[in-house]
Amino acid sequence: MKTRIAILPLAALALSVTSAHGALSSQYGILDLNANGGINPNTGSAWQAGDQYRLAFYTADRIDATSNDPAVYDAFATAQAQQNAALSSSTGWTAMVHVNTDITQNQGVGPISSPVDRSGTGDQTGGAIIGGAGLPVFALDGSTAIARNNADIYNNWSNPFDGDAVIRLAAGSTNNDSDGNPVTASQNVHYSPFLNQFGGGDSANIHGASVWTGGFGSSVNPLGDTADEVRASWGSSNANNAGRVWNRFQSDNTSSLSVYAISAPLTVIPEPSTGLLGAIGGLFLLRRRRK
Repeated sequence: MKTRIAILPLAALALSVTSAHGALSSQYGILDLNANGGINPNTGSAWQAGDQYRLAFYTADRIDATSNDPAVYDAFATAQAQQNAALSSSTGWTAMVHVNTDITQNQGVGPISSPVDRSGTGDQTGGAIIGGAGLPVFALDGSTAIARNNADIYNNWSNPFDGDAVIRLAAGSTNNDSDGNPVTASQNVHYSPFLNQFGGGDSANIHGASVWTGGFGSSVNPLGDTADEVRASWGSSNANNAGRVWNRFQSDNTSSLSVYAISAPLTVIPEPSTGLLGAIGGLFLLRRRRK
């Protein structure tokens, strides 16, 4: 008895490959490719295989700001992301914090590690519009776009489908805090990037979570000790004005706060069809022939 391998014709295999790219899925399965009309907010067109995007969130757990090693904060962000079952195998998350890297230098003098560089979001050409440099960013609900591109990230995580100045909560409005207790907003809330708006905040103002950032722009006070400073800047996840998203106040860096975390680029991928799988399996079909 002999065993021979029957090989499918190449033409049949090619047909299977070209017909296998109709359905798409998002890496880790979090991004809803049908949300927002199925449109990639940075291209203005329907999602395509190979399109890339990022995810972002603020951490549920907190960390102090005493370390001068940016890898400490990035590792914390990655570990926090991996607590999400869908992201348990993900790597390469960046904590969006500026960090002093030389403890012997005075504040503003020594070298600073920038999250812009560490996350690879430095190219901000084209502005916060469709087609700008970089990738769209989504919250972990998988449907809320919080940035069209790199420039839009630093435009205070504004939702590009709502516009920068939409007032999402008016002063005097009442909503429940994270413990279910009613709180009344004493200021308008304009920015709500991570869907915890109306989740409670300081002094009955609904500013969301306090998040280490090291600040942005001219008021940067990075994380980590320096020779003359042990304070760091922080922002609010639901700030009542644009600048406070990244840079609201400063606190002693022994305090524990959340950080914003942003993923490495993720990819939209085609789902293989059963026809393709069958064609590939056919290449290895064993056919017996009696002699």
